Amino acid sequence: MNRSYSTSLTTSSIVSEDAIPKDTVDSIRLTKRIHRMSAPTIDWDPEKTYGSVIDIDIDALDAEFERLSLDFKSKMIELRKNPDNMTLRHTLTSTKEALIRIKTWSSLVNTTDALAIVKKSMVEQREKELLQRKYEIDEILKISKVQSCIDLCFLMDCTGSMREYLDATKTQIRQLTEGIVQLYSIKPYLAFVGYRDIGENLEKLDFTDDENRFQEFLNEVQAMGGDDTCEDVFSGLETVAQLSWSNPNRLLVHICDAPCHGQEYHEFQGTANDNYVYGDPKNRELSKLMFNIKRLGITYCKIPLNGTTNKMFEEFTFVFGSISEIHVSDPRCLIRHIIDKTSSIIQSNIESTISFYRNSNKQIKSYTLFSKEPDWNSLETYDVNVTEIIPPTKIDDLFHPLSMSKTNGQIKIAPYPFAKGSLRFAFYGQYCSDDSPSVDVVFKELASADPKSNTFIVYQEHLEMQAIAQFLAEQFNAEQQYLFRNFIPILYADADLVQQKTDPLKIYQVERRMHQEWRKWNNNSGGVSLSEYSTILQAFSHWTYHITSGRLMVVDLQGVKVDRAYLLTDPALHCNDLLRFRETRTNLSIKGMRQFFRTHVCSDVCAKLNLPMSNTGSNSILFSRSHSLSCNATTKTSDDFNLKTTEENNFETIDKNQLETTENFELC
Repeated sequence: MNRSYSTSLTTSSIVSEDAIPKDTVDSIRLTKRIHRMSAPTIDWDPEKTYGSVIDIDIDALDAEFERLSLDFKSKMIELRKNPDNMTLRHTLTSTKEALIRIKTWSSLVNTTDALAIVKKSMVEQREKELLQRKYEIDEILKISKVQSCIDLCFLMDCTGSMREYLDATKTQIRQLTEGIVQLYSIKPYLAFVGYRDIGENLEKLDFTDDENRFQEFLNEVQAMGGDDTCEDVFSGLETVAQLSWSNPNRLLVHICDAPCHGQEYHEFQGTANDNYVYGDPKNRELSKLMFNIKRLGITYCKIPLNGTTNKMFEEFTFVFGSISEIHVSDPRCLIRHIIDKTSSIIQSNIESTISFYRNSNKQIKSYTLFSKEPDWNSLETYDVNVTEIIPPTKIDDLFHPLSMSKTNGQIKIAPYPFAKGSLRFAFYGQYCSDDSPSVDVVFKELASADPKSNTFIVYQEHLEMQAIAQFLAEQFNAEQQYLFRNFIPILYADADLVQQKTDPLKIYQVERRMHQEWRKWNNNSGGVSLSEYSTILQAFSHWTYHITSGRLMVVDLQGVKVDRAYLLTDPALHCNDLLRFRETRTNLSIKGMRQFFRTHVCSDVCAKLNLPMSNTGSNSILFSRSHSLSCNATTKTSDDFNLKTTEENNFETIDKNQLETTENFELC
């Protein structure tokens, strides 16, 4: 049954009048979009690429040959300095092949078989590009797997007052190992150091990935001892540095309810609570203990169970540096919060390593970050050419290059960026086009200084991905609106490209500013935020795969959440065409889709959208997360929605037979 759904949303439908947030649906719109036409159908076809040999521009070929020759010479100099750089060798090989190809084309222009040879060369080139993209995707997924390995050490006060938290660790430890395995397909290495008071037994188990061995060890640890209030924390820290840390991610979780010995570490008076008010009886220095931990690249997290440890951790932070806190008020939630922190560290490490891999051998632009907004009256106004993607109107449009429209505009841009991501710098700015009022915006500039990685086509691909995600979000909202009473819309910010007329190399993607706390709900390699888990957004990624018959998926969902809406930007798209969006290097194709389904757990939202279910039985940790089970944590872990009761199954869906289900995936 065909239905017409209204997708227009106003600010008043999103927020209440007495609490209007800074970011609203209207606040992410640049101008009123008037283009609503179907995108052209353009298939890559070598038979249609050149109508005749006279279409080949000899001057352009010669200019490209000269540019590539200079580039080849400069990279050869770099390779001589660093002969083991395999990425640079791959680049040089590709450049050499391009030089040979251009020289061949130039020499064949006046021959009778020129067109056939050029066509064959283009087909061969496409095959090589496909192989190169497959290699890049495999390398990224290898990085993701290697950087998922983690050493996690529990440093715990094991005196009598800690019995409740020690018992919680014993009963929940399998949730931790299962959760990490489900998220990253790799077992964590676990260690345990339990300290008590001076002269009392210290419990130690070095790193192991055998959860049964770890469980058996924990079962033997008893909460007992503790002469005075203060404990022998220094012995615990000393032992931590002696463990066999080896994995890329290293996390120390310190759980305690009492400070260490020494008047400088607590507020107690006299010896009633501290038998060693003058400090550690073994004369160990805090600076040396902390240095031995810090030099190992360990992330130190604390779980203080009361305020008596405040002064101790202030001193520790002064010497060690940043020590993040995991807030736990209920022992039943202990492991859940540790899983959240572990996942966050792994994801951060994966993303930074992938960013380094993508930018290796690329010079990055050098800017000083400046967070303060400039005085706009003192800045120059630049005339710009504005490029806008004409939105698609039907699903089939998504699989062909989208059309663009051109107009004029003016901008003011801050001289320094206020933030840097893995791919781009962000600048404060002001923008107007077609005589529309000036609005506050963010200009995004690619971080790479390499001219080949900073071209208009790279910006265009980012813009096209945003337009496709915006279209799919509108369609998703239409289905939500029909199914759920209090549906939560997903809206992507409008985006344009601007190019300075006086300096065409200055290109920016422009969007309205978002002011609230920035969040990231999932990434393009299967990672999902557990602390910010959203059943609606996870269902959206799943739905985009389903509605496009497995040909495309929107991931890397990030932005802000206002009262009743998700305002998103900067998506990544996995497409079954490996060469689609290849310049952005975020399309991981079918393997990227598999990575999403490896960690995705279908919720009630997926069920009501009639999506094929995935992993509901196996991912017990994530499943409980999506249903808000077993923990009274303060973080809201699922979206609140009500199902409509009338005709709830009468909405149009695609044929399931067209869809490759997750059961058929060979998971990485």
